[in-house]
Amino acid sequence: MAESKKLLVLVFAAMVSSLEAYVFYAGGHDGWVVDPAESYNHWAERNRFQINDTIVFANGEGADPVLLVTEPDFDACNTGNPVRRLEDGGGGRSEFRFDRSGAFFFISGDEDRCQKGKKLYIIVMAARPTRPALAPAPGSPPPLWASAPEYGQAPGMSVGDEAMSRSSSLEAPPPTAGAARLDGVITGAVLGVLGALVL
Repeated sequence: MAESKKLLVLVFAAMVSSLEAYVFYAGGHDGWVVDPAESYNHWAERNRFQINDTIVFANGEGADPVLLVTEPDFDACNTGNPVRRLEDGGGGRSEFRFDRSGAFFFISGDEDRCQKGKKLYIIVMAARPTRPALAPAPGSPPPLWASAPEYGQAPGMSVGDEAMSRSSSLEAPPPTAGAARLDGVITGAVLGVLGALVL
């Protein structure tokens, strides 16, 4: 019985940690094609990727594979030594889940298509707490251990400008509309698991 409780806690913790995961489609509207309307790297710069997010490469049936490569292989479009070859999950779609922060480099498995721009690099942001700490009550003095100012100043702005913001509220914007939320699906799965265990 103790083992099943430990398993339940682990499953629940894993599901809760992935509540904020998003699914991105490489290239947005165009998908993973040779000549997209917007470059892949520009598309990636407009999005914020975090640990546990997933990227989907929609190739179409029988298309070239997607390769995860090192930065030098990315720059040279070297398809001969991939870190990982993404398998077609059916329907010409390959998926990859980001399991750490840092840089990820993807290229087409067809060297000629890679040379024509079918490659993408993504920077995954470091993990951060899901809930910011509560701010002190207005008018209360800062705690003795506080070393950072309560307000951050935007570059080029003087004190008193409207551009002042709480440094604790500086967060990346949410992903674009091309990203789908998984929290509803995961919440349903958590409730289903918990219901099955109670019965």
